[in-house]
Amino acid sequence: MAVDFAQFVSETNRAPTVEDAFGILETYLTVLGFDRVVYSLITDHPSLDRRRGHGILRNYPDDWMAYYHAKDYIDVDPVIKVIRHTSGAFLWHDLDFLKGGLTRNELTLMHEAREARLLDGIGLSLHGGPGEIVGMGVASSSGGADFDVDTLSLVYALCSQFHIVYRRMETVCAPVIVQLSAREREVLTWTAEGKSRTAIGEILHISDQTVKTYMNRIFAKLEVNSIQLAVVKAIALGLISPAVTHVRPARASLRLSPK
Repeated sequence: MAVDFAQFVSETNRAPTVEDAFGILETYLTVLGFDRVVYSLITDHPSLDRRRGHGILRNYPDDWMAYYHAKDYIDVDPVIKVIRHTSGAFLWHDLDFLKGGLTRNELTLMHEAREARLLDGIGLSLHGGPGEIVGMGVASSSGGADFDVDTLSLVYALCSQFHIVYRRMETVCAPVIVQLSAREREVLTWTAEGKSRTAIGEILHISDQTVKTYMNRIFAKLEVNSIQLAVVKAIALGLISPAVTHVRPARASLRLSPK
């Protein structure tokens, strides 16, 4: 079944509460085969006046969450380890290919998660204010979820939009009005259409380096660190046309890089 991302943006932007927005996210993810989702603050969030916490919003099994907290697994979880050091979406089964492999405790945790019917997992690393990291987990209780690159990109886009809505509703700081120049909107719109930096330069008759400069300015204004999140946030804020929904694919394979 197809998912209308523009409709999801509209519904979540108009949700009266964070819990309502999360319920909308659950519905759309279930259409894609993922009926389990958790939203966690991996670091303290001064902008929200909240300490770090795993599962502040979730529909993971209650017994699993109680067991997870009792075992202090937040400091063992390899998914959270990767979220701290990367951005974007990755598959849990790619954790097996981490340099040096998983420790015995990490392997035990992942095995127990599978026993709790958290299958076909996807990890997502999202960034808020400076030094603020959010992690999300998406999984299937029945297994057999589709892992093609389009599905992975769509899961990332849906979760990114929810993250934007959550921050907008929960922030304790005065909202910042974001303004993009006409040229910055052009660059980001073509980026949303999947055009490469070189292609955008040719279309707009500017150099590849100039396109890169515009993208860096866009990232700074939107307070993001990825093309996918820049596109999603710009659509949510009405800075580019909400009809543009061709978010560029998230990485399907795991790639760690320093923060």
